[in-house]
Amino acid sequence: MKESLTSSNRQYEIIQQIGRFITGKYAVTAVLSALVLYFTFPVYWTFVSSIKTMGGIHAFPPNFIPVEVIDPIWKNYTDLWFQRAFNMFTLNSLVVAIVTTVLVVSFGTLAGYGFSRFRFPYDDYVFIGILGARLLPPIGMLVPFYRLFSIGELIDTRIALIMVYTYMNLPLVVWLMRNYFVSIPADLDEAAYIDGATRFQTFKDIILPLAKPGVAACAILTFLFSWREFLFAFVLTFTEASKTIPVGAMMMLEDVVILWNYLAAAGFIAMLPALLFVILFQRHIVSGLTAGAIKG
Repeated sequence: MKESLTSSNRQYEIIQQIGRFITGKYAVTAVLSALVLYFTFPVYWTFVSSIKTMGGIHAFPPNFIPVEVIDPIWKNYTDLWFQRAFNMFTLNSLVVAIVTTVLVVSFGTLAGYGFSRFRFPYDDYVFIGILGARLLPPIGMLVPFYRLFSIGELIDTRIALIMVYTYMNLPLVVWLMRNYFVSIPADLDEAAYIDGATRFQTFKDIILPLAKPGVAACAILTFLFSWREFLFAFVLTFTEASKTIPVGAMMMLEDVVILWNYLAAAGFIAMLPALLFVILFQRHIVSGLTAGAIKG
């Protein structure tokens, strides 16, 4: 009996030691460092490839530290920007993403507030119907959108992309903002009414400032989706006047050769907004999505 207890105590102590080692600062630091290296290495490798010559890219074994680079080091970027019309692709992506974000956040915030505060006949069915539109696979809507824009003579325009991206992002934003507004006590609205505020004043001056994290999260998600979307941009645009960055990057895949250095430069340019948004607004993304998930 004593031997059994002694063996159990020894096993318990071993388990405790293993647990303390796993949760210790050295093990946690090592694991986090490995994860950081794993997720940042593609960014580093893309940048390194973007400043290499074609010979440096095809060198074997690969040079993880850039040895054979072009002179000047930014030549791939200047060639891409001016000779391959990437300045127009970037401008188109910015215009489409910014306008889409403004429209989606404006309408989605108002609709989310309405669903969270007002009751009307069949409101639940209307809300589910809005969400159902987002559940359709994008490729299934490709032909209907193409036919519709062909009739309206909107093919190869930024307006077509803005309309598609607004349709695809609005249901998600309505759902997120509705859940975020639900997390804000309705007593604040009633207190504002008692003080003489109108419905719009209550929304603008009291409720909306409290919902800034949710609005920021929705704006970031909408912008990033509109910035990186490829399928509709590839099908609905044909000229440099309307093509966006993902389609422009695909043009580096030529018939007989792949311009890997230009492709890497295009990928790094496309990567910058996502990195910037995540670094500057990650706190808003977490708090905005967390409140929506809890109440949803």
